[in-house]
Amino acid sequence: MQIKIDQSYKRLDKFLFQYFESIPLSLLQRLIRKYKIKINNKKSKANSSLIKGDVVYIYYKFEINNELSNTIKLNKDKKKIFKDHIIFQNDDFIVINKIDGYSVQRGSKIFISLKDIYENVIKHKLYIVHRLDKDTSGVMLFAKNRITASKISSLFLNNQIKKFYISVTNNKFNKNTDTLINYNSDKKELKLAYRKIQLGNHENCYLIKLFTGKKHQIRLQFYLNKNPIIGDKKFSGNKFNKLLLCSYKIIFKLDGKFYKFKINPNKILS
Repeated sequence: MQIKIDQSYKRLDKFLFQYFESIPLSLLQRLIRKYKIKINNKKSKANSSLIKGDVVYIYYKFEINNELSNTIKLNKDKKKIFKDHIIFQNDDFIVINKIDGYSVQRGSKIFISLKDIYENVIKHKLYIVHRLDKDTSGVMLFAKNRITASKISSLFLNNQIKKFYISVTNNKFNKNTDTLINYNSDKKELKLAYRKIQLGNHENCYLIKLFTGKKHQIRLQFYLNKNPIIGDKKFSGNKFNKLLLCSYKIIFKLDGKFYKFKINPNKILS
């Protein structure tokens, strides 16, 4: 087996661990020590680096298990609803228009997650690369393999993905355009920019660009600046039955390709 390398990696063993997903790291390192795995057909070490154009030669047949871990069942109508919310997918990732009310991953009281549902819909293992709050809707990504998950996670970590949201509030800010800087309970900086926009019949609607990506950030910052989002029960005790906050647009570059995904906010914030 041969693998052509399309970018640089710091370690051979870590690259292979990401590439094969279900193969133990200890086995990969043992095969490298026994020269069953080589870079450019030359003896290599686990910590050998890889550069674009290298070829990894593997003289071993792996037993790869690609079975999905979850066994949830969706009826035909439910599956169609989630399938219709797929915006885009390729071999590396999937983009969805997240339906509000679903948690991205399982928790102590959450037994079926959005990840579980979409693994069932597309019959493919998925990896979480970012999160939206349970009640937030809109554009969201899942990776389809560990390597892409690592790449996209790195883009989020280094603020190389532009994220835009739309929210509706009962009140209005003093300025139509401004940058908000606050700090959470962990003393971490929260930074976003907003601009008032016209959207449907909503009087106080804002387009938001995130510069940092902390938990509940937009909801918390709007609350701290005396303008909570409609439907935000966590910070404002608002009784409206729907959180009027959606992930509107995501822009990024991956493996030399430019991607931009956005939704029609009128259908989300109605």
